[in-house]
Order: sequence, then structure tokens, then C-alpha cells
Amino acid sequence: MDETLQLRGKYFGPNRNFCPILPSLKVWRSKPILLYAQVKDDPGEKVVQSKSSLKDIGIIGNSPPIKALARQIETTARCDLTVLITGESGTGKELVARAIHQQSGRSELPFISINCGALSESLLESELFGYERGAFTGANQKQKGLFQASHTGTIFLDEIGEVSPACQVKLLRVLQEGAVRPIGGHNEIAVDVRVITATNRNLHQEISAGKFRDDLFYRIAVMTIDTPPLRKRSSDIPLLVEHFLRQAEQKMRCPYPHKIEEGGLATLSAYTWPGNVRQLRNVVERLVAITFESELITTEAILRALPASLLSEMATQLPVVFRENDSLDDFLDRMLLRAYEQLRKQTGSHSKAARLLRTDRVSLYQRIARARERINGDVASGEAR
Repeated sequence: MDETLQLRGKYFGPNRNFCPILPSLKVWRSKPILLYAQVKDDPGEKVVQSKSSLKDIGIIGNSPPIKALARQIETTARCDLTVLITGESGTGKELVARAIHQQSGRSELPFISINCGALSESLLESELFGYERGAFTGANQKQKGLFQASHTGTIFLDEIGEVSPACQVKLLRVLQEGAVRPIGGHNEIAVDVRVITATNRNLHQEISAGKFRDDLFYRIAVMTIDTPPLRKRSSDIPLLVEHFLRQAEQKMRCPYPHKIEEGGLATLSAYTWPGNVRQLRNVVERLVAITFESELITTEAILRALPASLLSEMATQLPVVFRENDSLDDFLDRMLLRAYEQLRKQTGSHSKAARLLRTDRVSLYQRIARARERINGDVASGEAR
């Protein structure tokens, strides 16, 4: 204890360094890191390398949002403070939490995660805080909680917004006092734990609705990180697809590597991925499974994996406006041409666009030709008038 600094009930270990955000606060020295995003403030500056990288953890990409995320992880890892990670479902919030832990001074110590929304209130409390023998029916022996199990390390509380008000009070006390009291116990047990939380909810709205304590929010959100949705970093999709392909091939023991047909990546990149990276990984695994006997993943196979979603998205992206002098046929002709052009762009082929529209290529060609003829005829007659 003589080699540590105690600050408001929180212990910070030896080899402490100054936090760049709060210069007066001493924290553990962090390891040098390799950012897979290859962040460089100066074009001539060399990237510091280490055995730890974001790619090893599963954070893949080199887009501006990922580079910004990498900088946040690096800064947050140096400061032994609570962290709140926000973002949509499937954006990799737990991966960010693991990256923070592995690049911090606690990297060689326990990292324990728990999904708070997956357990009932009573079960969550017994898991977090532990219990004494005889505390409730079935408690036949004393059991340590996850806070004690992660002592000196990091605990990650996912879906923190799902925690009940009663459990929020107990979490607040742990953060304030640095100690836990097991269920059925009378004595508090000191714990030295870094707490990282995550949620896909808007906690400010939850506070306004009286569902989340504002004092707990201020305790867990000393540092905040927002994980970007996949649609805002679509340039990372080819890298992610390649990564998930290799993982799926290894998992399924494929005899040879898969390749995606030209145009297939464009189709995947054009999709907005409401389920984010998790959904992309599931789709890639499905594609590897259904094309197990073939080395090539075709654009057609990709379109079959996302038919309804792709068509519904395409409909919302077609800027077709009903004009003042339009007939219904004029409007439908323009809408058909816009839809066809969009599908040709995404699939790279007339035949594939026809299959996605559930028609044959000749019939589609004839309908497109008639629509163009009518539109060109209307334009010519309008100019003659």
C-alpha cells in the first residue's frame, strides 16, 4: 500500500504517470500500443509498435471514424477512470472495453464482463456483489461476486441502462466507497476495480424519464466513447469482410480461401447495415456456409442474403418526384428507370438486376426500352409544343 496513491477511495498502482487530460491526477503507466488504424499526426512520424494491437482484439478499419476511436482508446487507457461506451447495437462496444483494458496498466490483471440486461434484478445483484451462506434459498455456500473476482483488474458492465433502480443504488455505493457488501453480509470488502460500462440507450433521456440515476451517470461517465455505426465507416467494409471470411473459413475448416466476385463488395458497401458489424459478420459466415463447395462468392449469392432489405432501402433512396404534368404512366416509367439504374450500379449486371427484381433479363430489357421510349417521346412532344 505504501507504493500506491489513494484518491477518493480509489487506489492507483505503482509506476504511475500523469494523465494528459487531468494533469494533477496520477495513474498507472500504460504500455506503448500499435493502432491498427495507423494513426499519424505527422506524415513522417513512425507508428509506435507493440505486441498489442486493435486488430488482434477485433477492431478492424482505417477510416477516419476508426482513427478517431483509436485515439480515444489510447487516451482513455492511460487514465484509470470510469468509462461509458455508447453506440448502436453491434458496433463493438465490448471490443472497445477490452482494448482499453489491454492497453492500460491493468492489462495483465483480470477482465470480467457481464451483460446486465440478461439477468433478473436478484440474480444480477448476487452475481455482482456475491452472497453469504444462507442469504437466500439455495445459497448453500459463500460465493464471491464479480467485483471481488475482478479485484485489481477491470469489470465491464454491458447494457448498464437495463439495471434496476435498486441495483443502481448499490452500484453507486461501490463506485463511491470502493467496497462491496455481499448479500446477507454485514461487512464491506474493499475492491480496487476499474469500471467500464456500455449502453445503446440514451441515458440522458433515461435520466429525464426517472429511469436512471443522474448521480450514477456522473460516476460512470468520467470518460465517454461513442462507437461509430458501420454506415458511417463503409470504407472499412472490404477490410471487415476479408477478416470475417478468414475467420469463418477457419471455423468451418474450409479447404480453400473464398473470394468475392467483383461487384459483390460494392453491393455489401451500399447496404446500410442496421445491425452494424455483428450483422455483417453473420452475413459473411452465412455466405461462406452456402458457398462451401465453391471458391467464389457471387454477387447473386450476396443479393439472395439481403433481398428484402436491399430493395426496401433502394426504394427509400430513389428521389422520384411526381411532377405537375405527369400522368401515372410517366411517374412509373421514371421510377422503374431509377430503380433499374440503382440495381445495375450495385450488381454490375443487367442479368443480376433482373434476378433481383424476380423477372427474366429479356422481359426487363423490353420494359426498360418501352419506358425510355415513352419518356423520350414525351420530351420530344413537349419541345415541339
